[in-house]
Amino acid sequence: MTTPRDPNLDGPRPPALRAQLVRSSFYAATAAIVAWAAFVVPLPFIEQVPGTPQAIEPLVTIDGTETTELNGDTSLLTILLRQQATAPAIRAWLSPDRELLSVERVYPSGVDRDDYLAGERERFSRQFDIAAAVGAAAAGTEVELVTEAVIVDVLPGSPADGLLAAGDVVLAVGGEPIVAAEELQAITRAASPGDALVMEIRHQGELRTVVAELAPIPGEDGVRLGVQVETAVDEVRLPFEVSLAEGTRIGGPSAGMMVGLTVYDLLSDEDLLAGRHVMGTGTLDADGRVGNVGGVPQKIRAAIAAEADIVLVPERQLDQALEVAPASLTVVGVETLDDAIEALRTVDA
Repeated sequence: MTTPRDPNLDGPRPPALRAQLVRSSFYAATAAIVAWAAFVVPLPFIEQVPGTPQAIEPLVTIDGTETTELNGDTSLLTILLRQQATAPAIRAWLSPDRELLSVERVYPSGVDRDDYLAGERERFSRQFDIAAAVGAAAAGTEVELVTEAVIVDVLPGSPADGLLAAGDVVLAVGGEPIVAAEELQAITRAASPGDALVMEIRHQGELRTVVAELAPIPGEDGVRLGVQVETAVDEVRLPFEVSLAEGTRIGGPSAGMMVGLTVYDLLSDEDLLAGRHVMGTGTLDADGRVGNVGGVPQKIRAAIAAEADIVLVPERQLDQALEVAPASLTVVGVETLDDAIEALRTVDA
């Protein structure tokens, strides 16, 4: 008996079969593209990732005076910013150990990202100058700091919007000189709605007078000008030179405390580190106060991975650090550089 031959094996495939093959190929290609995009195409989210701790001593050059050798090391804790695609973004969102932020919370709207990062490196350079001078003063060096109040950011829709810009220097308010961010902040806190601030500012090298009427800002108590301002060092006068290593690409001011601590130990005869790996994070102002920073949980994870002996953090962020730190890691909250120095004198790791 002979089995009839299937005519589809000899001739063209029927239209229905060809259409099915086309659809299958299309679905497979679409799935491949979607899978590729899930791992490659970036979403408007930034993940904060623990960075590699950066040793402070190689960043500091001191000329014109004797220094002592560090018995141990100090490192600043860093975070990396990664714009994630769908799949890793979902993993970060689901993980209690990872933090995902919108791009707008990390990079200012309307600002070129390269320009923003360059500005952050400039902020680190200014913070380095302040921290080095404060550390030198703590070691007994005669230091003269000439400071100024610099606008870092302006809140859209605030009284300062359109009048002030990032980089402006506030020289005087109502005819009274201003040399620190705290002075401008104190004036605005004491003001009432409708009060006008007559400010002398330096904008891109030019002097100008600006009048801003203070007003309440949603989510804030009292009236505000609507600016982020920080104390910057206009000039540091030391009997020797302290300089930052060329090519340093660290951004932001969060290394201030650790720079000040390192300069203090280099200039003093005290064995402050006592052979320990000391890591930390925190800004440092001209009065030696330690300020808050971002990414504390991720920085603690970096310190754990790097086997730190002691970690120093701003006092107001100690709870954040302790939520992540194991019992075996010594974490100390400090409010000033003097607190940090005292902690290393008295705390055993």
